[in-house]
Amino acid sequence: MLETDRHENIEILSYSEVIGVEGYIGNFKVKIKRKARFVKEKLCTGCGQCTEVCPIYVPNYFDEFLSARKCIDIAFAQAVPAISNIERDSCVECFACVDACDTEAIDFSQQDEVMEVEVGTIIVATGWDLYQGDDYGYGIYENVITQIQLERILAPNGPTFGHLIRPSDRKHPKRILFINCVGSRNLKTNEYCSVVCCNLSVKNSKLIMSEYPDSEIVVAYIDMRTGGKMYEEYYRRARDAGIVFVKGLVGKIEEDPKTKNLKVQFEPVGTDSVVEMELEMVVLSSASLPSQGTNQIASVMNIEKTSDGFLKEMHARLDPISTKVPGIFLAGSCQGQKSIDLAVSQAKGAASSANVPMKNEEYTIELIRAKPIDARCAKCYKCIEACPYSAISINGNGIIEVDIISCRGCGICAATCPSKAIELAHYKDNQYVAYIDELLTIED
Repeated sequence: MLETDRHENIEILSYSEVIGVEGYIGNFKVKIKRKARFVKEKLCTGCGQCTEVCPIYVPNYFDEFLSARKCIDIAFAQAVPAISNIERDSCVECFACVDACDTEAIDFSQQDEVMEVEVGTIIVATGWDLYQGDDYGYGIYENVITQIQLERILAPNGPTFGHLIRPSDRKHPKRILFINCVGSRNLKTNEYCSVVCCNLSVKNSKLIMSEYPDSEIVVAYIDMRTGGKMYEEYYRRARDAGIVFVKGLVGKIEEDPKTKNLKVQFEPVGTDSVVEMELEMVVLSSASLPSQGTNQIASVMNIEKTSDGFLKEMHARLDPISTKVPGIFLAGSCQGQKSIDLAVSQAKGAASSANVPMKNEEYTIELIRAKPIDARCAKCYKCIEACPYSAISINGNGIIEVDIISCRGCGICAATCPSKAIELAHYKDNQYVAYIDELLTIED
């Protein structure tokens, strides 16, 4: 991120939100709301004096709420830009930070600002969110955590400096259960596979075993899906390390109120018996969901979504980068679940695709476009409702107009119009009739 921030041709607008996009490829006008930090970016040096004097502690969202941070602080150690921000909902306005700041960077009167920028192409990379239902007692029992929380616990810069402890009593858990496919591959929640969960269980269970060889780790799965270069071999090494992988479904989980241990009922596949286990920690491999930003950007940029809520590409196999809107491209998990290597590949492809028209300074379109005929139009406006590209509109005189840049010549409007008042250039009915008459000549 530091290298990106230092690049002369890159401008980072952190803590900002896209609220409007107008125009077309090569001529997009983007409205961006810059949220008030209550800290002046140009004056803040990230010295931390304000953090030292702040008396209020709040849950640390970067550590998945497993630790606390001051009400005014830098988001995390590697944050770019490295400046403080204030949690205004928790701030008591004691102004101790204002008195401590030597550069007078803190300004409680700041308001949100809206700026407009002109760009030629856009890449959407809004990431994903984590499924957080109450499955298996998550949010109820302290020692039921998610893989993301475990990631922060095992991280050297995490709340426990990389040492595995359980939240209830800060002791090292010896008996641990991983449960895969939580919230995914389920007709009641999300039908899709989240792709990365199996590999994540293998990686984190192996990390625990490498530091604590006496651990007893069980991974419960529906199917182990470790496709990819060297992933299957990594899975085998995890089994050789003593990690037990069992195919089956976990049923009820109950907590012992005294020890905070978890009593788990498990039904292995191929047996009619129910196995009961007492564990000290349960880790859930939760589903990946479209981020809230993905839902917002879809409406702002008029991008279609698939049935599972991710942004829809032009073609799932042949063109997973482009969208139906020329000049807008997708990268990463906003388009669907994927591993890091696939996200990197798609990001490079999106950057290349976005750069081509900008470098050539031109964009070629086919002339197959919808053409309205006002004399026939009954003003039902069904074509406007049917157009997936929002290319059809009504002018001030109530006449149908087609934006030739947004129109992709799909023909849906022509098929929908009951009055035949809109047709595709080069695909008129009389042309097809001439073709048919020529091909199916009737001899006298």
